[in-house]
Amino acid sequence: MFPRFFAGCAVGAACVVTLGGAARAATPSPSPSPSAPPEIARVFTSDRRLEPIDQTSRPTFVVTRAQIDAAGARTVSDALQLVPGIPTLRDYFGFGAISNYGIRGAGSQQTLVLLDGVPLAGASSGTIDLGTYPLTGIGRIEVVESGSSTLYGTSAVGGIINLISQPLHGVDFAIADGSYADRDARVGIGDGRLSVSLERRVATNAFAYPALNYQMQQFPAGLRSGAWTDAGALRLSSDQPLGGSFRLRADAGLDAVAGGAPGRLDFPSPFASESVARNALNLELQRNGRQSQLSLIAAVARQGLVFSDPDPNDCGGESDTYDGRAQLSLKDVVSSDRSTLVAGLDFSRESALFSFCPAFAPPSGFSATESQSAAYLQEQYELSRAARLTFGVRGENDAPQGSVIAPSFGATLRFGAVRLAGNVAESFRVPSLTDLYYPGFSNPNLVPEKARNADVTVALPHVAGGVSLGWFSREGTNFIVLDQNFTPQNIGRASVAGVVLSLKSPAFFGGTVADAGVTDVYRALDVLQMTRLPRNPVLQATLGLAHPFGEGNLAYGVHANIVGSTFAPADTPFGGGGNLYDRYSTVDAYLRFKLERSAIVSLRVHNLGDQRYAPIAGYPALGRTFEIELSNVAATR
Repeated sequence: MFPRFFAGCAVGAACVVTLGGAARAATPSPSPSPSAPPEIARVFTSDRRLEPIDQTSRPTFVVTRAQIDAAGARTVSDALQLVPGIPTLRDYFGFGAISNYGIRGAGSQQTLVLLDGVPLAGASSGTIDLGTYPLTGIGRIEVVESGSSTLYGTSAVGGIINLISQPLHGVDFAIADGSYADRDARVGIGDGRLSVSLERRVATNAFAYPALNYQMQQFPAGLRSGAWTDAGALRLSSDQPLGGSFRLRADAGLDAVAGGAPGRLDFPSPFASESVARNALNLELQRNGRQSQLSLIAAVARQGLVFSDPDPNDCGGESDTYDGRAQLSLKDVVSSDRSTLVAGLDFSRESALFSFCPAFAPPSGFSATESQSAAYLQEQYELSRAARLTFGVRGENDAPQGSVIAPSFGATLRFGAVRLAGNVAESFRVPSLTDLYYPGFSNPNLVPEKARNADVTVALPHVAGGVSLGWFSREGTNFIVLDQNFTPQNIGRASVAGVVLSLKSPAFFGGTVADAGVTDVYRALDVLQMTRLPRNPVLQATLGLAHPFGEGNLAYGVHANIVGSTFAPADTPFGGGGNLYDRYSTVDAYLRFKLERSAIVSLRVHNLGDQRYAPIAGYPALGRTFEIELSNVAATR
């Protein structure tokens, strides 16, 4: 398999290394750290406009492309392990596995994922699989850990994950080989205005797992197979001045993932497979004036999901889901000496087509659509150099569910070297098309979930490398939960609260930086059942140490991810009274060496301690894995 997969890659590597030696080495500009971004950084997602990060009241973290490349992250889920407050549950059978994600006690459906400011989630489920979504052509990831429905609408309850594409300037190349036949190759080239990036990855994911005990069921040690994955991605990015005050940004992405779906240990599906194909096109036309930036965004996206299981005891057929989305947005950012107004209109239409194997429904399936129209505005006013106020409101109509109003208020205050920021806001989530129309398991009378959000952050950016302490809370009503007949109802109520501590050291020992992030969700309560919300660990922590190349030829880093146990509701197969998902602590490390000015060899190990656990009940995770990669110095973004 090795010769077939890497056919031509050796020649390509030689060519790219030669070209890279002639090209200028990348020199990234100062960029934010996941634990405590420096105030010189500029972000877009927090207030739907480009601004210095110290001017926004919403807690914001950034993962840069340099950090992504150093850690060897290949999917969005991989990269989010660097951010505190996101307990992604991943790698429960290796690359290609579905990844659950959330922010500060909010689940996947309550966390909005964007690509260049445009929603990515499929209309059928309201989520996107970040465990397979590639980082091809992505320049950075911005994460806002605060309710943001005023600016972005539905699903921005816990916060936002925004993937930001950016054209390459130069040549980017990497080829890697790892454990369980996990092999990856990527190549990209651009001139800073137009670039193309391509990536291909395969893995067999056949691994041994230890004996597992889930209260009422025990599983002997065995071999996990049938979880193979084959993925590819292509992205074209453009950022072109059109003359005068106009500028056009464009991004087109295609990716496809196919793989086995072996199922839970108690309900195996050894012959099942799943294929996902996604494509998206975003166009943004900007007009920049002296005090105004007017933007028109047009975007279309499609996703196809095909699940097939030939086992006659398990339906014996195929189930397909096809999602489509079209969006048109008009936004104006108007600035004066002391204020900035962001105002806009969002229009979108979503559709889904379902088909089922004959055991469950007629093969023809069904289709459904919904549309959204919204107007929003947010004003930020500078009372003084030490005080800023932000207030906004959104009115949204979601046909056929009705209308929602989402106001928000925020403030930033400075007391010498101390920065205080806070927010209160209403947020909401519109029911998905599956919630509304799935035959036999839906409820067309559902209304949007609603939540009241609050957060306060105290930051000392000049202490060490930066220190911040935050508190957050969320009180939700009308949560969509399944009743005893597995029909969704607006009967859920939740109360969430926690604290977040972020620390970063000053640079030492030739530029080495240490950082830490700890999130304690001390309350995640299902108010009706008086039980803890599922998949909400009390404690989640990240610890990191990174030494960049700088003027030397050696770079290294260590990253630890600590996740506490999480509750599984009683309807899981592992015991009638519910269960706990395993707690786990994993350590990843890398060592990188410049062979010459344009070539890098990277050695990485994931799960250094070979901890064996099942982050999702019934799905044992991989043990320790190794990877070796040859790459050139990354192209400038």
